[in-house]
Amino acid sequence: MPIANLSQDADGTIRFDRAEWRPGLPLKIFEDPRVDIPLDLNRHAWLANWHTDLEWLHALHKTQYSNGLIGLHEQFTLFPAPGTDADASNLAPDEKLLRAFHRRQRRLVECDLMVFANNHWNFDVRGFNPGGNHGSLFRISTHATLLFAGGEHTGVPRGLAVTEPYDSLSVVPTILALTGRIGSDNQPDESLSKRGFIRFPGRVINEVAGRDFGGNVAAH
Repeated sequence: MPIANLSQDADGTIRFDRAEWRPGLPLKIFEDPRVDIPLDLNRHAWLANWHTDLEWLHALHKTQYSNGLIGLHEQFTLFPAPGTDADASNLAPDEKLLRAFHRRQRRLVECDLMVFANNHWNFDVRGFNPGGNHGSLFRISTHATLLFAGGEHTGVPRGLAVTEPYDSLSVVPTILALTGRIGSDNQPDESLSKRGFIRFPGRVINEVAGRDFGGNVAAH
């Protein structure tokens, strides 16, 4: 959501004005010709609505900043993890206090400043990668190739080219799906659950796994 005139009061209250979508905003979404939106909607109408992370990925992954919007959303949004959710129901006072302490520990190690490489800058002297060796949000730095080398008994189709966009969160659940270690909605099997694993984020690459793991897309 584009905003303007952002300010914060002494008591911590955040104030801003909602702005219109236009060229020149961060990530340059409005003017990028590679934005892929439904044909029956104009760009302004589509951008003015709320969308899931998957819908944003489909629309933006070919643009200059690729999945930068999704990445920034993940960075700046608070996702309570088990053991840090002090607001969960049926907690004893001591448990609530301990969870609040663990949440504070996690917040204290979060970054205060994020630096991204501009185009043609490089954060790694060992080699040249336009955009900065994963130091930027440009597509050339975030675009990666995932290759599976299978065999007769792996179930991985031969010569398969996946055209659906995925991100790196899909690697682990896809491998576990191939080995039969997760079920629907990315839930781990009993042996993994006993080791403390919980539902894995990311989508299973169904084309590789060989069957549809429906319901594994989390909407923000």
